[in-house]
Amino acid sequence: MNTFGKEATNPIVNMILQAFTQPHRQQETEDDKKALIKARPVSIPYADLKLRAWTWGQGPQVLLLHGWESRASHMAGFVAPLLQAGFGVTALDAPAHGASPGETSNVLDYGKAVVAVAKHLGPLTATISHSVGSAASLYAFAQGVQVKASVHLCGPASLTRVCQHAARAGGLDEAARIQLEEMLASSIGAPLSVMDLTQLQRGMRHPALIMHDPDDKEMPYSESQALAAAWPQSSLVASVGTGHRRILRTPEIHAAAVSFIIKNIVAAIVGKVQDTEDAGEKS
Repeated sequence: MNTFGKEATNPIVNMILQAFTQPHRQQETEDDKKALIKARPVSIPYADLKLRAWTWGQGPQVLLLHGWESRASHMAGFVAPLLQAGFGVTALDAPAHGASPGETSNVLDYGKAVVAVAKHLGPLTATISHSVGSAASLYAFAQGVQVKASVHLCGPASLTRVCQHAARAGGLDEAARIQLEEMLASSIGAPLSVMDLTQLQRGMRHPALIMHDPDDKEMPYSESQALAAAWPQSSLVASVGTGHRRILRTPEIHAAAVSFIIKNIVAAIVGKVQDTEDAGEKS
């Protein structure tokens, strides 16, 4: 059964719709428990839910956002290098993921949750996000959440395009594809375009690092190319050999993400100092 009570006659449409709105919750493994053993669990209000997040350390806050059907612990590879660099870290379990409640969710719901989390945490310095978590962060930026830098790993740049890709993969004809798009829009409560670059671009006002394996089998590399093309302050790195999920366990990716955030914090500080000095000279 889909999330709004009406089913299509084509079972493939229903299967794809369910995949977009009813995430399979990954069971917690021993590795997941070990990844969070030193974290402080926190509850964050969102809608009528209490989302679970995990925090480490003190300092400028970096928010970690996992992908679809993943969980906060899968982002734990970034924690140690961020702590070593002097950051505080929070990793979120998205709605209906990890230890957060809920049975249904979607990319727009995730984005709205990120907005709520950002308000709860206070000023964010940066985000590091994977896959659908990247799209959620883009929505949050477009809604006014500000950071000094963000890192995006293997994320989609268009819900419309991802939906169309799923329709092609499922062998849907044109009528079924249109029905899928209409039903998905009804399910998320907004046009699919709300998660497309034309609507998200207004939030792209800070430096961004985009990393993606050109041979990613789950999310086309062309999605990151489109994101980079729409984002003037972005850099796209082809992370060859990291796949879609192995990228989260690759030390070189961790190091590149943290280095990028540090560099842009320093640049922001230097820019403010320069602006102050220039203002002083004019007065």
